[in-house]
Amino acid sequence: MQQVLFTIPLFKNSFPPDGIPMYGFGAMLFVCFVAVTVWGSRRARTGANMPPERFQDLVIWIFVSGIIGARVLYMIQYSHHFPDQSIKGLAFAFFKIWEGGIIFYGSALGGVIGYGLFYYVILRRLDVSPPRLADAVAPLLALGLAVGRIGCYLNGCCWGQVACEECRTVPLGAAHFPLLPAHARPLLVTDTSKPNEPAQYKYLQTTTGFTLEPRQRGNLFEDPRAVVAKVEAGSPADRAGIKPGDRITGVNGEPNYIVIDLGGTDEKAQMGAELLKDKGSQIVAAPGGKPRARFDDFEKYKQARLAVPDGAGLDFAVRDNLEVLANDWPRGQSELSLVVERGAEKPELRFSPTTVGLYPTQLYETVSMALLILLLLAYYPFRRHDGQLMVLLMVGYAVHRFINESLRIEPTIGGGLTLSQWGSVVIFVAAVGIEIYLRRTMPTPPEPLPPPKAPTPPATPAPVPTQPATGV
Repeated sequence: MQQVLFTIPLFKNSFPPDGIPMYGFGAMLFVCFVAVTVWGSRRARTGANMPPERFQDLVIWIFVSGIIGARVLYMIQYSHHFPDQSIKGLAFAFFKIWEGGIIFYGSALGGVIGYGLFYYVILRRLDVSPPRLADAVAPLLALGLAVGRIGCYLNGCCWGQVACEECRTVPLGAAHFPLLPAHARPLLVTDTSKPNEPAQYKYLQTTTGFTLEPRQRGNLFEDPRAVVAKVEAGSPADRAGIKPGDRITGVNGEPNYIVIDLGGTDEKAQMGAELLKDKGSQIVAAPGGKPRARFDDFEKYKQARLAVPDGAGLDFAVRDNLEVLANDWPRGQSELSLVVERGAEKPELRFSPTTVGLYPTQLYETVSMALLILLLLAYYPFRRHDGQLMVLLMVGYAVHRFINESLRIEPTIGGGLTLSQWGSVVIFVAAVGIEIYLRRTMPTPPEPLPPPKAPTPPATPAPVPTQPATGV
């Protein structure tokens, strides 16, 4: 997993701390677009007599409409991942495509709509056979899926179920994603699933590889900074040297601040911020615009809380910086650096928390689609009619996706099947119907393409007669 491949050191104020990030998921989409355009221009010209420039236009239409369809279906299926349901909030979330969150069957539906619009506006005026074009495009779709799933693997999304390598053979080996930036973390750590979603993974592991001693809520004389209770045996935290009883005083190069989130009305929150600022706190803005007070010293915190008692009508939520960072971890960063207080010692410990082993279903699809590309190319000379290569792609992908989906953690929507499994059934049935129709209407075997028409040379203008010169 590599959510951020590299950063461009520009606009660091807008993209702190290192500059513009180049996301692995977006990079694979770009590679997919370029590869399909280059290879497809050649296949469309030789297989369907389609001018390369027109095919490049088609790619843009299908790519854009496919991304829209894939994103819309994802936001519908996982609407609970988007708490801001306002038009503005959904529109902003829609464009965060670099974070992942697309569904192939949504892209297929969007791509079909985009193709239909392109056909109505442009393609019907050209001497291009849609079934021949479908055969030319079929391996390109498999290529796009193969490359796109590498992007999913880099992004840490579309993961599979928990894989026990000690219990059974796991093809390609179990995937251990960096836990803090992984999309799998909410399900594996706290289980935010809905009632009809799998719940067997709830609390399967901790956020950082260790548990914390419970805080005594409301006790002003207790230091609220995290204290390690138990460490997962064999975890990266255990190998780094984290021990029970360690009090965490530093996180990723800054103090493990005692954090007070101020709630209530804006007026009350601002009043609390002014009171705490006078007592030595730093005031920063929390997500949502509310003020947040931070203390780098427990004694300062204690004196401030004693000076501003709970009876003052202020709404306090006390945490520490470790909890704040873990709940809103920056994308692309996987290493956790902790300074712990262990008696007179204050060692700094570095490690990268990882998920338990998961089936790498993203890579399974990449391998499956690579094999399907080879099958499509080998079968092309033996097809019984135009359009059969696209039918073969639909059948192959539907079977693969139905099986691969059984290895993933997805909610069921009826009959014990997930949305994508029902989509696989629909695609399979549609492929059978298309094959029956094409066998009845298409010549067998396909007729060879007529040679492309040579351009008509421009007419040579007739010579203009010249008048003999006359003397005066």
